[in-house]
Amino acid sequence: MLILAGHLKTSPDLVVELAGTLRALVEPTLREDGCLAYHFAVDRADQGTILVYERWRDQEALTAHLSQPSVAGVLGTWAEKIDTSGVRKFDAHNERGFMD
Repeated sequence: MLILAGHLKTSPDLVVELAGTLRALVEPTLREDGCLAYHFAVDRADQGTILVYERWRDQEALTAHLSQPSVAGVLGTWAEKIDTSGVRKFDAHNERGFMD
């Protein structure tokens, strides 16, 4: 399983628009094969940060997601307006319950 987590950064005056754009992707993405979780939330509007949390079955599922026209369109439109360096991808090989 892959987990993507961290913060996207944009200018504070664009954070609400970006969050809305990303939230529009949530429902269709959750129906994609291999998507286990896909969520965004404004973290600090005054700093332009959006919290990202995604879980994918494997790299193939994530790659298929990134090639979806809707996702490619958002990434292309926002490419110059967002900093993705705060989002990291993790390989998870030992998933267990919170209290385990």
